[in-house]
Amino acid sequence: MPTISEIKEEVLKFRRLLEKCDKSNTKLVIDCFPIMSCKLSSMLLSYHFLELWPELEVKGVSAATGKNDQITHYWLEIDEIAIDITGDQYNLIKGSELNKAIVKSRPFEAIHVSNINESYLYNLFRVRERERFVYNFPTLGEDFIEDMKLSYNQLLNRAT
Repeated sequence: MPTISEIKEEVLKFRRLLEKCDKSNTKLVIDCFPIMSCKLSSMLLSYHFLELWPELEVKGVSAATGKNDQITHYWLEIDEIAIDITGDQYNLIKGSELNKAIVKSRPFEAIHVSNINESYLYNLFRVRERERFVYNFPTLGEDFIEDMKLSYNQLLNRAT
């Protein structure tokens, strides 16, 4: 089981890869990153974690807030640790598109790695669902797993 420091170190490295990559040629990274990138980026990060630590169980957290739950977000959990790799998108989105609680909490850091009990995520968003991910992603479709593998290799500048 990795420590919170090891997780934070890997998240920092991975975020830099996402920022530096050629978004027009990296399969699952979109041009407006980090805006509207929380689920895809989190899925790629979960792939990275499971490549490093295959025995790990990673949870993907789908959450929402605002009128009719129109503001959504997605992050990861490993045991009691919350991991958000795109929270800074809420610094870039117009305040009129967000709710008061999010605007009041600005600025958000690019990465957030924290004990769940101390994380602001659970105060700003209501958790709707948790997905469980383990090595080889047996619950996901083969096409998406292939896309994750391709993107991961593109991020690491590996030949595919």
